[in-house]
Amino acid sequence: MTPSCPSCQAPFATGAETCARCGASLLVAPAPGGAEPVCAVHPEWRSVATCQRCGAFACARCLRQGPEGAICATCHEREPLGQLPWDQREELGTLKAFWRTCFGMLMRPTETLKGVNPDASVGSSMGFVLLSAIAGFLSTCLLYIVIFAVVLGFMPDREMRANEQDVKLWMTVGMGVVTLLTPLFVTGMTLVNAAVDHLILRMGGVERGFSVTMRAHALSHAPYIVGVIPFVAVYAAPFWAMGLRVFTYRTLHRTSWGTAAAGALIAPLLSCCLCGGAYGAIMFATLKSTGQF
Repeated sequence: MTPSCPSCQAPFATGAETCARCGASLLVAPAPGGAEPVCAVHPEWRSVATCQRCGAFACARCLRQGPEGAICATCHEREPLGQLPWDQREELGTLKAFWRTCFGMLMRPTETLKGVNPDASVGSSMGFVLLSAIAGFLSTCLLYIVIFAVVLGFMPDREMRANEQDVKLWMTVGMGVVTLLTPLFVTGMTLVNAAVDHLILRMGGVERGFSVTMRAHALSHAPYIVGVIPFVAVYAAPFWAMGLRVFTYRTLHRTSWGTAAAGALIAPLLSCCLCGGAYGAIMFATLKSTGQF
């Protein structure tokens, strides 16, 4: 959140003690018995912002500029924000950085996210999601193609008409196209889902930007790396990722467990209810039309 002047609400740069627009002092004493927050270090001054790293209230004198925005002087003096292996792709190489990040998120998520920059470009997060989707679904889709080809191979060609042989060919090609497009589809849907989650998180009081939500959502896709074992990611990884998403939202947004759980779970639960309701309505209509209801 950008700090603003208590008098005219104009944003000001960290380090300033007077407003550049109205000239008023940014160090304002709180009203006796008032409910406005005060600085954690200088309780004689009203808070003008919360630290984007630790969440403490800070007056204008205590604010500093950090990579993630306005932070308090205490956090500014500490060790700078760390980096995930994914942020070190140039040094490690993309695949090694991806593997180390996934391993850390799966085996020791608390240590992996401790002290890291909560923000990153949306493009960087989308790249992580794309690799996760490839790892999660490619081997399963390829195995389906092999099974499908083997089954069709047992069908004698002499018993198939020419048009049936064309159908056999195009069904095989179609499955290949689906295999190639699945990671791209998953990546695009992740962007949409993260936007919905971010809206819910903002309703819960989260102030950090969409890029933080997208980073947290992307990192929660780490369980899909187990998809190198066919069928595992398709059926198990989504639930693992959903639980990890609650943790990443809470950690990177520095919010409560309740808000993080709402951001991670409300949209999938509503989607399941809508899909289940639509399926139930179709089944009911079908049974009713056949006279079984």
